[in-house]
Amino acid sequence: MTIVTSTRELEKVCAQIGESGRFGMDLEFIPERTYSPELCLVQVSTDRDAFIVDPLAVPDLMPLWEQVADPGILKVLHAAEQDLDLVHSWSKLVPQNIMDIQIAAGFTGFGYPVGYGKLLNQLLSVSISKTESYTDWMNRPLTESQIHYALDDVRHLLPMYDRLANRLREGGRLGWVEEECRRYCTPEYYEQDRSLDYLRVKGASSLPRRGLAVLQELCHFRDREAYRLNKPARSIIGDNILLELSRRPPRQVDEIKRVRGVRPDQIRQYGEQIIKAVQQALNRPEDLCPTWPSFKTPPRREVLIGDILFAVQKTICYDLDLAPELVASRNDLQNLVRAHRESRVEESQVPLLEGWRRQIVGQALIDLLDGAQLEIQVVKGDPPVRMLVDPSTKVQSKI
Repeated sequence: MTIVTSTRELEKVCAQIGESGRFGMDLEFIPERTYSPELCLVQVSTDRDAFIVDPLAVPDLMPLWEQVADPGILKVLHAAEQDLDLVHSWSKLVPQNIMDIQIAAGFTGFGYPVGYGKLLNQLLSVSISKTESYTDWMNRPLTESQIHYALDDVRHLLPMYDRLANRLREGGRLGWVEEECRRYCTPEYYEQDRSLDYLRVKGASSLPRRGLAVLQELCHFRDREAYRLNKPARSIIGDNILLELSRRPPRQVDEIKRVRGVRPDQIRQYGEQIIKAVQQALNRPEDLCPTWPSFKTPPRREVLIGDILFAVQKTICYDLDLAPELVASRNDLQNLVRAHRESRVEESQVPLLEGWRRQIVGQALIDLLDGAQLEIQVVKGDPPVRMLVDPSTKVQSKI
């Protein structure tokens, strides 16, 4: 039963998952041919075996998705974000008790993000073939090479987790990773605001307010049509064409022909809808037209302070063998500097001030902003930098 092709076989797999209390999971899907990605395979591994669930043969996968949402069962994935987002969109269930080994690797000295194959080789000295990376997973029957590749992507997940979990326990960091992975377990994580998708069109920043309104309406039209036809949005009309229509809004269908790249069939099929969308934007009051979001450049002194905090963070993370990318971005650090200047550090929403991040880095950076003395010494050997942030030496003048 390597390939699960019936509801009864799926129920047996779910029973084995229940007995194990944990399972590894991976998805194979094709995102470029339909409005939403097409699910092609679900690979599952338990402590006893590995399986390929064929959604073309077993269209109702709710018994498996219910296992993903069961808080009493541990789910192990690599780079879990997109897979879990798809599971939620198909099932409307919120995943629970998730362990993302890509995140775990960042807490154990393997860097972040690290690919599955590289991590597998470093952890278990196992090399796998990537010859099927761009295969068409919708083809049936699956070839032996496809089956072997798909199983390799999941059969090693639990042993990799066990190896990483041992390291994390020894370093007292397992709780940090579990805290980080809890972000996958809230409904808010899966709520997507797509109202600003039109701003992602390349060149949109060059449009005036009225042009942005036209682009917004055209993108809404395209998205509705793509959803109705179950096609990728850009297959309806390309971004470059929408941008040009927004620069020179047509008033009649014949005027659409002046835009290079528009096909006659697109004009026949969508011409009237395009004109309707354009007219709605042109009739919109000026004060209701969107504006391009403004991003205020921080003062030079704050940029310099942010650079110093970034260096301190990297030094601390180097000493701890922890990927700094998991702790805070440069933007997070710049937000912390601004919050400190405005005397609202504790009220800010900077992630650096919560949980394990504050424990290992955040508090030291706050002390530094409050005037603590910073001592840095470059030395031979490893670590190459010795650093001390001494809160007892705080001065009255803050940074």
